[in-house]
Amino acid sequence: MPINFFGDIKPSDSIIGESARYWRDSNLFFKSECILGAYVFSCKDLEGNQALFNDGLPTLIFMPNKTDIVHIKKADQTIKLNAAWVCCGTIQNTYWQLPQDLEYIIVLRFHPSSFYQIFDVAPEFFLSHPVCSLTDIISEKSKLLIDKLYQNKTVADRMQLLENTMRTYTPAENLPSLLQEALNKIEQKKGNISVADVIHGLGGKINRKWLQRSFVKYMGISPKKYISLQRFIYIYGEWQSNYQKDFMSNSFLSGYYDYNHFLKDFKQYIGVSPTKFK
Repeated sequence: MPINFFGDIKPSDSIIGESARYWRDSNLFFKSECILGAYVFSCKDLEGNQALFNDGLPTLIFMPNKTDIVHIKKADQTIKLNAAWVCCGTIQNTYWQLPQDLEYIIVLRFHPSSFYQIFDVAPEFFLSHPVCSLTDIISEKSKLLIDKLYQNKTVADRMQLLENTMRTYTPAENLPSLLQEALNKIEQKKGNISVADVIHGLGGKINRKWLQRSFVKYMGISPKKYISLQRFIYIYGEWQSNYQKDFMSNSFLSGYYDYNHFLKDFKQYIGVSPTKFK
């Protein structure tokens, strides 16, 4: 989903409130055992091409109209998606060509293991399709949900339908407690932590192989890549607010060795340098 929306979902200290103009109506948010969060983002202030990003959590996005076509630009390739689309896995150098007069999008963020179970899709699929139409991964029967969703005219009714539907699914098995502790440590450090430090922080109760297998099984991503995504999205928020200032100290404190280390990740995920992006 658009990278700037992460400022509301995972705010860093310097951007709390700044991007809150993108929230539409907090009364429409819901949570279920399968859903980490459900949001309605206003897109009225967005322009041009929006860089897409995923922090390791599978995400569904619904456009306002069933007939909407989503145009995605990845390097020199243009991809057309339907009105209901998915962001999952690692997204790099990918931009959403925003349509004119787009009012809002609905965003659902899933617990990864529940997402893969509900849609009966393997995480490996998203290695080559990190952005795709929802119809690419669901059955013909499940496509009826999309039809039913767009039969509802108001955002509130659509959110209610999604909430009721998600509550019918049994969540995947709980994460192993040690894996949850590892995720909590990574979140607390905002990605400013190494795999070795995660293992050490758990008192030697796990080893690298166990952590690798557990991340791939439950999260669909390696612990190293997951850490990299968290580190980048948090420091991106800092950079977004302070790009005109000396950024060396911020990048160092956020787990980057130096600005060049941050520059390498920025080009990897966004496709251009920070200067060109701004």
